Amino acid sequence: MTSEVFPEDRAEKPATEKAGRRKIQPMDWAMMASILVILGIFVYTSVFTREFKVDVVSVALQYPYQTYTRYTAAGTVVAKRRAEVAAKVPGQLVEFAVGEGALVEKGQVIARIESADAVARKDQAEARHRLAVATLEQAREDLAEERFNLARYKKLYEMGSVSRSEYKAAEAGHRKAVSALNAAEALMKAEAAALRSAEITLDNTQIRAPFSGMVLKFNADIGDMVTPPGPVGSTDSSIATIADVSELSVEVEVPESVIREIHNGQSCIVETGGLPDVHFTGEVTAAPPPGEKIQSKSLVKVRILESDLRIRPDMAARVSFLSRPLSEGDDVPRILVHSSVIVTDQGGPAVYLVRDERAVLRSVLTGARFHDRVEILGGVSVGDRLIVNPPKGIKNGSRLAL
Repeated sequence: MTSEVFPEDRAEKPATEKAGRRKIQPMDWAMMASILVILGIFVYTSVFTREFKVDVVSVALQYPYQTYTRYTAAGTVVAKRRAEVAAKVPGQLVEFAVGEGALVEKGQVIARIESADAVARKDQAEARHRLAVATLEQAREDLAEERFNLARYKKLYEMGSVSRSEYKAAEAGHRKAVSALNAAEALMKAEAAALRSAEITLDNTQIRAPFSGMVLKFNADIGDMVTPPGPVGSTDSSIATIADVSELSVEVEVPESVIREIHNGQSCIVETGGLPDVHFTGEVTAAPPPGEKIQSKSLVKVRILESDLRIRPDMAARVSFLSRPLSEGDDVPRILVHSSVIVTDQGGPAVYLVRDERAVLRSVLTGARFHDRVEILGGVSVGDRLIVNPPKGIKNGSRLAL
């Protein structure tokens, strides 16, 4: 039997379909807004209010050679030669001819002793020497005359014109003239020696540099009485200290634990206490040979390869022993950071800076690499603080627990 759809059924169907497409009520919007707010709070608290405990380093200039320095030791600058200069004659010190730190040539006068007595003795010696010269000249003239007279008397005696006694008298006169000449020559030598001695004594009142070098210091004052050193020498008699600065070295003591890593010819960097931020290249010239018994500490000498008059003996110095020869630019300061601060951001290198206790992501331009250090050419400045090994989940703007 065919079913019949009553009018009442047709009237109820549209109502059911209308109920399935119910309008979103205001309460629904409020519920959705609440969910979004809760989600936003969750995201904010998880990203922006979560604190990350991090380690931080400051950006500073470094030298590439520091990345391959094996050992660093403190020492003292020493000169190739060094001497304590003393007076050769006693006297009162009256003048310094140069100042401390002056460069002098061998034989140059550096100080003077009172010399009036020495001048007087030299003048007397000169006068006696002039008298001896005149006496010698007179003796030579007398001998020439006696020689002529003897020759004349000899001829006359052979002719029978003079007696034998007269001839013998001529011979005696000649012998006397010869003796007088010999005496005059001896006197001349004695007076010449006396004059030379007086000249040396006068010259010794001038204190001269024994070799070319630098006057490090004066050990006496104007007006002091100075004396020659004793038989075995004495530093108490020293007037000045002079050093040959044409070749300077640094002497350092190296402990037993690292001495086997030090060898002759090894490259070094030398820094001196009086010249901050100035570096000099060096080379090991005296290290214990491989077979030698090692002491608790061994003396090592490092020659400074550059010549710089600002380096003085007795200066404090610091030596960095390098694991390889120095390359060009290794002693030029650069911004070097540990590779652990570098992250990758959208394919490029970046770092996290610390700003107001928050992480700030910053792209950087990198340069050469030195072992575990990376050169930064742009993006950070000296003094910036960087996060080491940024923790997982950290974002730009994350709060930091420092």
